[in-house]
Amino acid sequence: MIPEKLRAWSLVVTLGLGLILTACTVPIPSTEDMQAAAEAAPRPELRDVPGIVDPDNTGWPRGVEGLNGVVDIPGQPARIITASIGHDEMAVALVPLERLVAVGAVSKDPTYSNVAGLLTDKPEISRDPETIIAQDPDVIVTSPYFPGEGVDALERVGIPVVQTALQHDPEARLDAILLMGYIFGEEERAAEFTAEVRQRYDDLVAVTGTKNPRPAVLALTRYSDQIWVAGEGSTEGSVIEAAGGANAAVDAGISGNQTISLEGVIVMAPETIVIAQPVAFGAEQFKQDLLADPALAEVPAVKTGRIHIVDSKLFTTLSFWNIRGAEELARILWPEDFPNPSPEGFSRAE
Repeated sequence: MIPEKLRAWSLVVTLGLGLILTACTVPIPSTEDMQAAAEAAPRPELRDVPGIVDPDNTGWPRGVEGLNGVVDIPGQPARIITASIGHDEMAVALVPLERLVAVGAVSKDPTYSNVAGLLTDKPEISRDPETIIAQDPDVIVTSPYFPGEGVDALERVGIPVVQTALQHDPEARLDAILLMGYIFGEEERAAEFTAEVRQRYDDLVAVTGTKNPRPAVLALTRYSDQIWVAGEGSTEGSVIEAAGGANAAVDAGISGNQTISLEGVIVMAPETIVIAQPVAFGAEQFKQDLLADPALAEVPAVKTGRIHIVDSKLFTTLSFWNIRGAEELARILWPEDFPNPSPEGFSRAE
């Protein structure tokens, strides 16, 4: 018979060998496997983002809900078209330039585009679906203003098209970045960039949000001899408020962008007027006409000469670039608080 101690030692050795053999047969995940698992892990920042159908799905295929319905994206898009200027400005921040394969002509025009200098060599597209199909995109992200028949034509040839509305309020701006990052498979970059944009905005309003009273500001333009004012819900209005001004048009009950008379300007009595209009389209002449009009002589902004031509593309864009507009206006309204220029731009994807 085998002594009890020997039998016990035999059992220990047998179990030990079994564990060693089992460990040897368990596959060790590769670096690629671990990276893929990390990329497929749920990201909490996606949970409340409008348009993301399943925030726990960070693999492929994935679905998003645009204004044109739910759209399935089969794999990470390598060839991207964002067929609106605001979407182009956002795409440049989220993906390397080589993945943005074509843009509209307006996105290459420095009068209107904050990223024109980066897009000079990109092929141009129009709203004609044939010009877009020729670029062989994997996905198209565009605005509500892209014609419905064009969307239908692109979808018929199997190109996923997502229509999203860009908005100027702070949280909606961040959600738009996260949604586009999800569409492009760039969730990590989108999370990093939303943090950058949020910090930039928070740094601004930490100062301007304490201002009381706020100066009355009016955003005016003149086209075809009609004067336009930016009221409640306008992009220019959101810039004024972020900069620490009070939008005089809102106090007058004006919503959106509307035409007004000189009498309306007199009644609103702005302390500062900003002209968010390109100089090439008459901004300087408009300013001189306001200053020279005797009917406006007692308007505070005219009386003190506080009429400023500002960079229109920073005041009218629906992308995060309108934070730059607010920073520039804050320097006008509160020069002692903002003595130095803000950073010219934002980080870009590498």
